[in-house]
Amino acid sequence: MDVDIRLVAEEEFPAWIRAIEAAFHYVPKDEDIAMERSVAELDRSLVAMDGPQMVGATAAYSLRLTVPGGIIPMAGVTAVGVRPTHRRRGILTALMQRQLSDVRERGEAVAGLWASEGSIYGRFGYGVAALSASFEIQRDRSIFARPHRSGGTITLVDRESAMKAMPGVYERLRPKQPGMLGRNGSWWEYRFGDLKDWRDGATEFFFALHRAEEGVDGYVAYRVKHDWKGLPKSVVQVREILATSAETYADLWRYCFDVDLIDTIETWGRPADEPLLFMVAEPRRLGLKLSDGLWVRLVDVAGALAARRYREDGRLILEVRDGFLPENEGRYELQGGPDGAECGSSRAEPDLVLGADDLGATYLGGVRFSTLARAGRVYERTDGAIARADAMFGWDPLPWCPHVF
Repeated sequence: MDVDIRLVAEEEFPAWIRAIEAAFHYVPKDEDIAMERSVAELDRSLVAMDGPQMVGATAAYSLRLTVPGGIIPMAGVTAVGVRPTHRRRGILTALMQRQLSDVRERGEAVAGLWASEGSIYGRFGYGVAALSASFEIQRDRSIFARPHRSGGTITLVDRESAMKAMPGVYERLRPKQPGMLGRNGSWWEYRFGDLKDWRDGATEFFFALHRAEEGVDGYVAYRVKHDWKGLPKSVVQVREILATSAETYADLWRYCFDVDLIDTIETWGRPADEPLLFMVAEPRRLGLKLSDGLWVRLVDVAGALAARRYREDGRLILEVRDGFLPENEGRYELQGGPDGAECGSSRAEPDLVLGADDLGATYLGGVRFSTLARAGRVYERTDGAIARADAMFGWDPLPWCPHVF
């Protein structure tokens, strides 16, 4: 493979975006490119060159990830693609190797991504660490199982007012929710970018804020996709809904369910332990579906395991197999609990043997070692080690990443 991998230059950025989008069969407009540039980090944006032609790419964002008991740096992998003319030549593998080397040099112990196809990233050491739920429910089937009384007021506001108020709610939740990512101003603008092509025929965003005695304690951002065929069959598309209390959460969903001239309410990117399943009178009507959400890869096993907290005190010897990042491979002694953790190399016999992708899956506390063992992916070498690992790594709440990057 005679392909050169290097950083992309500022003047090359539009061509670079077009090369990436070609891999996804999309032709970006100038406004799309400008939006992508608002969050791109050129010193983390790689291009694969076949002579003068851009044939592949990958990039990373410098993000902050909430893990059980703390917040750590994370490389947010994005913009991964190879032109259809250059697939199956090892270009993606070379890009991933270069990227992970750069991540390790930056001192980031963890990388994460949202996968276009799940079959791609397991071989690079990424595992599904947070599930993502989606659902749609007809408005006339959305009655709650228990009587609902509003605990505050909800007001529709303009975009400017919403963009000032929403970060305060988000930041109140972020430190305690594994899987959540920090957002600066550029990321807020990107998350709620309202380019016409991004709407898929729906309206611009509507923003509603919930206020209680202490002020704004929740919000919802949604679009409406109109469908009038004699009778209104329009759809409310909920982009993001966050609340700092169960009462506010119920108020905001009741608002979405009670909007007039609507037939269906739909959303995706919700937590795996979605409370609505137990709030509505007909849970089957939600049509709740689970899929992979945030994928996590430990780039520095010892550093990553020492950076989080554990539900119960315990000690484990983990044998990690990592063919893609050989410097990670080996045995590690983890001693951890609610107050902190230490992790280093070990020569002791292992309690558990697992791959880097499986360790990434368990890292945020949402995937049990016992589940992976039943799937034939984790191997117990010491009796009781899987139960001990489940007790240590498990966390409440389950991980959830509402921020797609």
